[in-house]
Amino acid sequence: MVAKTRCFDGILNQFSLLPSPDQRLASGHGAHLFDRELSWSAFNRRLLADAAQPDQPLLLRLSKLAQAAAALDEYFMVRIPVLKGIVSGREASALSADQLTRLQAYLRSLVARQQAHFIFNLQPHLAYEGIHLHSYADLNAAQRQQCYRRFEDEAMPVLTALVTPPDANMPDFSNLSLNLAIWLERNGKTKVAWAKLPRMLPRFLIFQTAVSMPQKWVAVPLEQVMIAYLPTLFPRDRLRGCYAFRVTRSTDLGILDSETANLMDMIQESLQQRQQQQQAVRLEVVQAMPAWMRSHLARQLTLQPADVYRLRGWPGLSDLQEICRLPRADLQTPVQSSTLPAALVAQPMPSMLSFTRFSPEPTADLFHIIAQQDLLLHFPYHSFTETVERFVAQAALDEQVLAVKMTLYRTAVDAPIVRSLMTAAKAGKQVVVLVELTAPLDEAINIHWAKQLEKAGAHVVYGVVGFRTHTNLVLVVRREGPQIRQYAYLGTGDYLLNRPQAYEDLGLLTCRPDIGVDLSYLFNFLTGCSRSVGYQTLMVAPGQLKTRLQALIQREAEQASRGRAAHLIVKLNLLADPDMIASLYAAAAVGVKIDLIVRGICRLRPGVPGLSDRIRVISHLGDYVEHSRILYCHNDGQPEAWIGTADWTPRGLNDRIEVMVPIHSPALVQELHTTLQTLLTNTRASWQLQPDGRYVQL
Repeated sequence: MVAKTRCFDGILNQFSLLPSPDQRLASGHGAHLFDRELSWSAFNRRLLADAAQPDQPLLLRLSKLAQAAAALDEYFMVRIPVLKGIVSGREASALSADQLTRLQAYLRSLVARQQAHFIFNLQPHLAYEGIHLHSYADLNAAQRQQCYRRFEDEAMPVLTALVTPPDANMPDFSNLSLNLAIWLERNGKTKVAWAKLPRMLPRFLIFQTAVSMPQKWVAVPLEQVMIAYLPTLFPRDRLRGCYAFRVTRSTDLGILDSETANLMDMIQESLQQRQQQQQAVRLEVVQAMPAWMRSHLARQLTLQPADVYRLRGWPGLSDLQEICRLPRADLQTPVQSSTLPAALVAQPMPSMLSFTRFSPEPTADLFHIIAQQDLLLHFPYHSFTETVERFVAQAALDEQVLAVKMTLYRTAVDAPIVRSLMTAAKAGKQVVVLVELTAPLDEAINIHWAKQLEKAGAHVVYGVVGFRTHTNLVLVVRREGPQIRQYAYLGTGDYLLNRPQAYEDLGLLTCRPDIGVDLSYLFNFLTGCSRSVGYQTLMVAPGQLKTRLQALIQREAEQASRGRAAHLIVKLNLLADPDMIASLYAAAAVGVKIDLIVRGICRLRPGVPGLSDRIRVISHLGDYVEHSRILYCHNDGQPEAWIGTADWTPRGLNDRIEVMVPIHSPALVQELHTTLQTLLTNTRASWQLQPDGRYVQL
């Protein structure tokens, strides 16, 4: 055993170093590790290709394009500041000038592809189906009159324009807001006015043109309607031109690395200042904007020419989600009703007099069911409302429940699960909630709920200093006769249900004592009551998660080196940690078969003889975002499975509080294995990563 372990460690050390610069491939990838940014670029191209699949409902394709555009926006906000050296990041340092130029070329290509797909593919198909996305110039007189009335009633009261001399400083343009640069002339002198589209207004003016089947709709961007009526704002000036533009700024607040007495005040102040004062990283302009105006904008925003993106179509394609809400069921994916795990369905007595199918309704006592067996939940196929939300709601009202503890990473503006926590606190139960105030782009909502929970009497904490808490945990402490029993929920996703595209996630409802004990220790650590401890069942990051994952990989490698069957299946969103990749390479080298289902970035290079020829990487897209993280180990015929929140990245394994939980029931382990095999054999919306970094659609 010792000799075999040393052999594995030797192979592991062989692949644990990053490739040196002279090992880089011509494509920009490394010999052992694909370039992270180019891998992300490939992921975004897959998203766009998925949006172009003609066998999907048209409005779903439009929604996927909007999501791909939003993903690109987020990349610019969060990642580009790190790569440009504006902010520091632990997963990457600033790129060299050549590397940044190469990356910007990829990004420019992505932007152009998104614009072309909308203009030449989706827009004509939508028009054929009676949804006309028009420019203002394409409207007839009646439609323009309707736009005028809407503009006067809705936009004009909140529209403000600011005039500046050409050489004067511009106003601050908030992140991702749509603005107008207005070129005016009076008495031979040029001046510039600026107008911002109010965020509280929809991006598109949408109206129905006829009562017919199917109904016909016309949508016009609000900025074009504003441009048409600008002469009324500047009656004494000659309007030479008006051009839409959008500024992208750095937005990630980062990890808090010091104690702060007024943490919430600090976060709120950062939010208020962020949109105006954070560094600009991208300027998007319409193609018609004159060169002098582009240069003026870029200079004022301290951007280089390479940071300016000229668009042949409309800026802000993510706003197309508004069109996807049109009442056109014939162009949308049929709504799939969620069901319940079999254990939660009341089973009626069989009757010979009727063959009518009974409607599944949840049984009365959720705690009673969990006490008998673990429940593996698979969203969105299972109902989140009738499982997780009901679990917390029942705990809030149950007189035997003494305490409810929960981590809150992301949730909705209207969150029933948080309202249940407030009910529990008002009822006198001990309620402890860790609210992660620095969840990117959701800080404001989390601050709102933190304040409401505190008002209700809950004890609210704001995370562990130096780490972002990324877990989704609920612990319920209940008195049952003479004993105390702990019930738990551990999920791979958050509490945001109404996304444009549904997320696939897993959750476990259990009352296993070992899990309850570990969660008690973990919550004490999260609230600052104790230091990190050795967990007997859970794998927790930072600390032991990475080493225990490597130990599981090594265990499989030792089985393979004995000539036994060895198989690992790993499902992740991101695979970018060099050490974990080295462990997988080492395991494959001694005979372990490895299947990786990685939706997004994957730095591992599969299919290389002698390095990774036993490793296959599949990226599955589709109607749901495959968000769950799963590890399956063959374990010499006694399979084990784990689910959790951690991706295998330096951030996920070292800089975040993450949790993975084992699935103890053999039946549930088999259920997870079946799920993984289904994804591996699915050839729709699936792509296989090649040794050269390309993805080939199956």
